[in-house]
Amino acid sequence: MSEVRAEEGLQAEAREDEEVPRRLGITALAHDAAIYGGVRVLLKSLAFLLVPLYARYLTKAEFGVLELILAFAAFVDVFINLSGVLARFYFDKDDSRWRKQAITLFFLIESVYPAVLIGALLLFADRLADPITGDAVYASLIVIALIDLYLTNIVDISMSLTRLRRKPWTFAFYALTRGLTYVTVAVLLVAVWELGVKGIMIASLTAACLVFVLSAREYVRDLLRNVDWSVGREMISFGWPTIVSAFAFYALNLLDRFFVKHYHGAAETGLYGVAFRYSQIVLVGVFAFRMGWPQWHYSWLNTDRHPEMVARGARWFFGAIGFLVVLVSAWILPLFHLLMPEQYWEATVAVAPLSLAAMATGVYAVTAVGLNVTKRMRLIPVTALAAAAFTIGLYFLLIPPFGFEGAAWATAAGLWSMALLVGVVSQRIYPVPWDWWRLTLAVGATVGLSLASLAVDAWMPFAASLPVRVGITAAYPAVLLLGGFLTRSDRQAIGRRLRR
Repeated sequence: MSEVRAEEGLQAEAREDEEVPRRLGITALAHDAAIYGGVRVLLKSLAFLLVPLYARYLTKAEFGVLELILAFAAFVDVFINLSGVLARFYFDKDDSRWRKQAITLFFLIESVYPAVLIGALLLFADRLADPITGDAVYASLIVIALIDLYLTNIVDISMSLTRLRRKPWTFAFYALTRGLTYVTVAVLLVAVWELGVKGIMIASLTAACLVFVLSAREYVRDLLRNVDWSVGREMISFGWPTIVSAFAFYALNLLDRFFVKHYHGAAETGLYGVAFRYSQIVLVGVFAFRMGWPQWHYSWLNTDRHPEMVARGARWFFGAIGFLVVLVSAWILPLFHLLMPEQYWEATVAVAPLSLAAMATGVYAVTAVGLNVTKRMRLIPVTALAAAAFTIGLYFLLIPPFGFEGAAWATAAGLWSMALLVGVVSQRIYPVPWDWWRLTLAVGATVGLSLASLAVDAWMPFAASLPVRVGITAAYPAVLLLGGFLTRSDRQAIGRRLRR
């Protein structure tokens, strides 16, 4: 029955007009983000349950190898992922022919060039394995990761189109299919056949292959034979600065694994990887927002209210994600006591700063909106590289003495510096009426209560800390309410919705 209902939902969405409605309200943003976020929460919940399973079948060093291979795949992804390009050009004109041309050109860019780059890397997998993981025996895992990456890159076109066309249930179908396939195959390969890291990589590749086939219908019917190649060149011109900024993001968010391995070994890299996975609870919320954000604010692009709506959406983002950061920071140690083997409990010291880092990636999406709207993307690389250089300096400063905990704080500082630098540049080009008091209130409460959670973890007995954790969690909404975070119109709107 569930399969029938899912198919009926897909057919219903296919009959809808694919043009995105103009002037979407906050409710539309919340609706889309709730669906995307709900799917992510479900999938990440399953993934979080896999972490304790992996912890029982993988050593900390093997966990470290997995982290290093995934970090390498993410590094290659920097040079092939241009997902923001499609969103920007898709909304340039409300014309079906224009949008089909944009889809066709983007498909060609994202299928041909990555095939050349990844194909070349596959030829040298044997030579890459040793410097990446410390052992050439892992070459087969490099091959699996690269093929998985290429297929995922094509699947992302379909996933982007479901969001741009506001087909969240179709997005959910593809995402759940991939996630459930991965979880099922991973459990079999790791727990039953005990293939370890290779089993995890094969499970990911299997899920990517399945969704690659299922989701192709989202773009195949839109491909054209004749296109305007000048638009393709404009896409590339718009997209190449994002590669530089993505490289900076890589340095800010993933390069630290290699520093930790160099100074402290694969086992500590494994602890860092575990901490990163649980900080993704916050990243789920950030991704949910970012998936709904482009089509929402672009719907106001050709009106004089666009800057105002950007500021309004940003305020709600800061308030909601800040609470999620505090929640994770306050309760991560009890969660580890419940789910993880004791040898991994020390990883919790890195979860709070990594959660703040995850929040910063969403802040970057908000503060860079002016550069996207004005297509001034060439200004991003300068600020991104400056933030990356600052972060790498922090890696050298903090990782040797403090290990993976120092890496977490360096990553958080780097991502926040990038978000703020880009925000300053973007504001000069495209002024947005930010609500500075309320944004500062949300950030201040988030950082302060996260630090309080770390203090509780370090200095209080576990049982005695539980009521204090409840107090820290409740303090966040209390601070926002007392500080006037909600405007009078916000309170009235919330009251009306609650009455309904």
